[in-house]
Amino acid sequence: MRSPFKKKAVSRRKQKSVPRILAVDDEEVMGYLIRRVVDHLGYEMDWVTDCKEAFDRIERSSYDVILSDYRLPSMNGDAFYDALAARDQDLVRRVVFITGDTVSTSTVKFFKRSRVPYLSKPFNVNELENLIQTTVKAVRGNPA
Repeated sequence: MRSPFKKKAVSRRKQKSVPRILAVDDEEVMGYLIRRVVDHLGYEMDWVTDCKEAFDRIERSSYDVILSDYRLPSMNGDAFYDALAARDQDLVRRVVFITGDTVSTSTVKFFKRSRVPYLSKPFNVNELENLIQTTVKAVRGNPA
């Protein structure tokens, strides 16, 4: 006799995949902080330290969120955003930036033009969690 308490086996095809995050940040401390937040949410994460690595990962994998520092040594945020848009317009709706620069004219213009969500440093960990979750829901067709 079957136990009424056993869980039914669920087909892998019917299971929802775990959200995947690509973190692009050259600062080790930020990478580890983001990793802790993503782990807490139960999501998967790849972490790279420059845009070239990010483009390589994006070619090989699919991500729900591309969480990037705005100022990277190899490329700034607007160039990274434009390069993603040139590859696939769908990628830009997955982008979220973290920045310590919200006062320079070029940065302000970029965020107004692109309407990309961003967090200003320093930020609260709950803000990061909420922004990641909101982006995942929007990308998966489940607006928050």
